[in-house]
Amino acid sequence: MNKQSLMPRVAVVLATLGAVAAGSGFSAHAATWQAPATAPAATAESQGELFPELNGLRIKAAGSDDVYLVLDGRRHLIPSSVTYNALFRGTDGVRLVLTTANIADGGSLTAYAYLARSTDDTTVYLVSNGYKREITPAALDKFGFNTTAVRTTYPSVLAALPTAAPLT
Repeated sequence: MNKQSLMPRVAVVLATLGAVAAGSGFSAHAATWQAPATAPAATAESQGELFPELNGLRIKAAGSDDVYLVLDGRRHLIPSSVTYNALFRGTDGVRLVLTTANIADGGSLTAYAYLARSTDDTTVYLVSNGYKREITPAALDKFGFNTTAVRTTYPSVLAALPTAAPLT
């Protein structure tokens, strides 16, 4: 990776790590670092890089109301406040970033995505987009998931869903 391609990546990481969000209004203080004017322009092929180091973060771009969850290094739109509240403890963990455009788009979570476990197992899953993803106990806390919102369902319901990579 050359210096020019590293600069936009560093901007997002710095903005994410330097920003703090609090309260239900998503108010925050953002980092002010900007990429140099010589940074290459984004093309259709180069739009969005993977940022696995941001996995588990909820991010929001300055000037936008959209909140994203970073999974597998990609940003996933949380489609509504109903979905957000069904998954997360609160808005304290949302990080304000300068832009989300250079993070690869992973699509939207399903409207009404939810957390589930079966009646015969304590394993918790994120259910979205027709898949279930196991959430390790460490990831439950790291991602800020709302453990009181976990739905209990029949084992056959979860068994019928295809399995995606676990959240760790």
